[in-house]
Amino acid sequence: MVQEFRSPETSQRDPRRGDHSVIQLVGFRLDEEDYAIAITKIQEIILMKPITRLPEAPDYIEGLINLRGSVIPIIHLRKRFGLAPREFDDETRTIVVNLHDRTFGCIVDAVTQVMRINTEEIQPVPISVRAMARQYISGLTKLEDRILIILDIEKLFDNDEIQAATAAV
Repeated sequence: MVQEFRSPETSQRDPRRGDHSVIQLVGFRLDEEDYAIAITKIQEIILMKPITRLPEAPDYIEGLINLRGSVIPIIHLRKRFGLAPREFDDETRTIVVNLHDRTFGCIVDAVTQVMRINTEEIQPVPISVRAMARQYISGLTKLEDRILIILDIEKLFDNDEIQAATAAV
């Protein structure tokens, strides 16, 4: 089943909470951690499709899929983050994103929810987080009793990296 998310803006005013800015995010899980990215970067969320492997591609690039006639590269976020491998299951999803005028998919363990977060609730990344990881994280917030890591997907995949990953397409 394909779920399509459409949002005119990532940030907007929420009249229920006064005049504070609110962002809409799509949450997902990798390993036991909760992550989110801006809904405006997402084209759709799809079930896993057969992946065609690419020779000599970086290990985090799983390969290519055919998405309704368009061939798009698939990036495995577990591998991109250096996490232990895990078999795909019924919860595994591909988040199709549009970035730097390119479309590609990101494999995640599970998509959790669409949420609206007040920007005042977002905290900066602590200095104790490694500099490499800190550059990809735009902030942290509480999600019930857990911490939600908000990714800056544009910094996670810079334009050169996206071009290299999509060169075969």
